[in-house]
Amino acid sequence: MNIKYSSLINRDLRQDEPKDVGVSTLKQAYAAMDRGDTAEAKRIAEYARLEWQVVHDMYVNWSWAFFTYIAENFGDDELEKAMRSVLGSYYKARYDKVMASDVKTQLQLTVEGLRGHLMGKNRQGEIPITEEEDRYVLKLDPCGSGGVARQRVESGKEPRPDLFGFSKKAGPLTWGKERVCHYCAHCSMVNEILAIENYGHPMRITEYPEKAEDACIWYIYKDPEKIPAEYYERVGKKAPPGAPRLNQESKTR
Repeated sequence: MNIKYSSLINRDLRQDEPKDVGVSTLKQAYAAMDRGDTAEAKRIAEYARLEWQVVHDMYVNWSWAFFTYIAENFGDDELEKAMRSVLGSYYKARYDKVMASDVKTQLQLTVEGLRGHLMGKNRQGEIPITEEEDRYVLKLDPCGSGGVARQRVESGKEPRPDLFGFSKKAGPLTWGKERVCHYCAHCSMVNEILAIENYGHPMRITEYPEKAEDACIWYIYKDPEKIPAEYYERVGKKAPPGAPRLNQESKTR
């Protein structure tokens, strides 16, 4: 397989002849494995990951730009309506079975999706996970979708940063924070707002980092009754009676 650097796109590119360029990169990697060429299989597999990353990042940018267009031309309320319409259209079909499963299965399915977003500094899908007494802590360092996109925009690597906006005010969609990336706000909608409305509690908790270079932290609680009230209130929801407070929770750790 002819993988060479391309000055046109400033990265490697498969430069095979027309009769070969349409052959699946993964199929090429499997063929290298079958003939025992481990080094070549690894080289080709890494290029397959790059193919995935290029398309993935393009769609993240596309989504962020769409969210920004809606928010800046029609307002944050209309952005929330759009997210509810689009994300809510498949939400229950996707998550009813997930939320009915045990928490370890919920963790496994969550992390599968995060690996698919190519988490970690080398975009290999790495997510360090720490188990605490009452929850799992997932470290997205960086998040392979919103985190990496923020880094591109905020570091000046995007030629049109004006296409990628941030919230102008704090609200439920932004976890009560100001200046949240419009793309990242969909995590609030999916993991917390819609989950509370459909299942009575957040599915995953997001600790959105103020700085793009910092890790985004997710929590998956083993027992929904242990989820602190603040995680409901910051997205505009009423906490269940008896929900603990963060200061109480920290004292028990």
